[in-house]
Amino acid sequence: MWPTIVDNLLMSLWLHLPFALAAWGLRLVSFSGFLGGLLLGELIFLGAGWRGWLILVGFFTLAVGATKLGYQKKAERELAQEEGGRRGARHALANSAWAVLLALGLPFVAAWWPAGLLPLTLAYVGAFATAVSDTGSSELGQLYGRDPVLITTFRRVPPGTAGAVSWQGTLGGLALAALLGLLAASVGLIPWSAVWIPPLAGLLGSSFESYLGAWLPAGGLSNEVENFLNTVVGSLAAFGLSWLVV
Repeated sequence: MWPTIVDNLLMSLWLHLPFALAAWGLRLVSFSGFLGGLLLGELIFLGAGWRGWLILVGFFTLAVGATKLGYQKKAERELAQEEGGRRGARHALANSAWAVLLALGLPFVAAWWPAGLLPLTLAYVGAFATAVSDTGSSELGQLYGRDPVLITTFRRVPPGTAGAVSWQGTLGGLALAALLGLLAASVGLIPWSAVWIPPLAGLLGSSFESYLGAWLPAGGLSNEVENFLNTVVGSLAAFGLSWLVV
């Protein structure tokens, strides 16, 4: 068992270290983000293999792209992510910690409950689909959204208000989650018959966070805690929906 684990960790290091170094060198992540992302990538490869690792890469690429798109314009509106959009360890943990736990559970489910392997795999993809949907809807909504409304009352509110949504941002987030689902299906991680599940789970998970933002008082939960919770909700949605295609 241990030789196999060591071999997988070394193999993942060959893949993930250059990717993590490139992200740091391009100033897409801080040093803490580099270290945190390196650890998370190693663990994901250990549990979900190279196909699962590609979902992490796909999430990061899409999320960073949405953050960087129109960054200067968002900065002028004081809506842009801090530190030039660079992600730190806390961002990596918030968006990926739950997915890592699911990934590490995959080998055990494959051995002891084969019928649950596809549902758990879809839950894993659903967690990242939620994270990218949340990031996409926020970043693209701030850039292209017009007349955002509070999700609980549908009253117009200023851009950047907690719990605010726009149809432009929602569609943008849904599109990014759909791309992640297409990636998962194209590499054989999930069947094509289930490709609709990640975007729907992502929409449900990111909507949950919008409701949290609208319901809770300002400063009630940190953004990182909300991000973690929405990945849990999105993964549970994907797990439940998976039984429609099993």
